[in-house]
Amino acid sequence: MLGPVYDKSARIYDLLYTGTGIKDYVTEAAELNQIITQACPAARTLLDVACGTGAHLTHLRQSYSVEGADVSPAMLDVAGRRLPGVPLHLADMRKLDLGRRFDAVICLFSSIGYITDRSELTSTVERLAAHVGPGGVLVIDGWIRPDKWSDDYRGDPDIASDHQMTVVRLTVSRRVGNVTELDMHHLVRDGPGIEYFVESHRLALTPTEEYVSAVENAGLKARVVPDFMPARDRIVGTRNPA
Repeated sequence: MLGPVYDKSARIYDLLYTGTGIKDYVTEAAELNQIITQACPAARTLLDVACGTGAHLTHLRQSYSVEGADVSPAMLDVAGRRLPGVPLHLADMRKLDLGRRFDAVICLFSSIGYITDRSELTSTVERLAAHVGPGGVLVIDGWIRPDKWSDDYRGDPDIASDHQMTVVRLTVSRRVGNVTELDMHHLVRDGPGIEYFVESHRLALTPTEEYVSAVENAGLKARVVPDFMPARDRIVGTRNPA
C-alpha cells in the first residue's frame, strides 16, 4: 500500500526532516544538478517521481522546467501550496504514464523501497525509464542495503520544533523476510493539544545489483553512486541519444 502512508504526517514532514537535519534540500539539489548536468548537459525538463512535499523541486525549478508525481494526495496538497503553477500528478509509480518524456527523471530518498514485490521492481523501473527522453538520465535512490540492515533497530528520538509546533518521533523496526517494517510513533503539539499517531512503512531490502539490473533491463546504462546516504546507494541510468 503506497498511497495512505503519509496521510497523517504530510503536514509535519518538512519540519521533521529539516528541523532534525536529516534532510538538506539545498545541498541535495546541488548534488542532483551536478549528476544531471554531467549525464545530460542540455537537460531542461525534470520529473520528480514520489516528489512528496516538493522540497527538492523548490530548488531544482531554478535550473529546470519541473513536474512532480506522487501517490499521496496529502503530500501533493503540501507541494501544491509550495509550488503554485508547477504541474503535479496524482500517480502510482508502478503504473506511471504521463504521456511524455523528460530530460531527467528522479525518484529520491529510497521511495523505490516501497515496491516490496520484487516481481514489480522491474516493471516499475520500466515505467520510470519510459519517461526518460533520448540522452536523458534516471536517478533512483535505493533503500538500505540488505547487508547493512540492523534487525530490531531502535534509533534515538527525532525531535523538531518551530514557533508553532513541536514533533517527536520514535521508530521501531523489524525485518520480515526481505522487507523492513517500520512503525513510526509521533507526538505532535500544535497549539494547546497533543496528537499521537502511528504510521507504518514497509520497504524492501533490495541488493544494489537488482536495482542496476532493473535499470539496464529498461534500456539504460547504469552506474552506482555508493553511500549517497549511509548504507544506501544511488543508481544513475542514462539513455543513449537518439
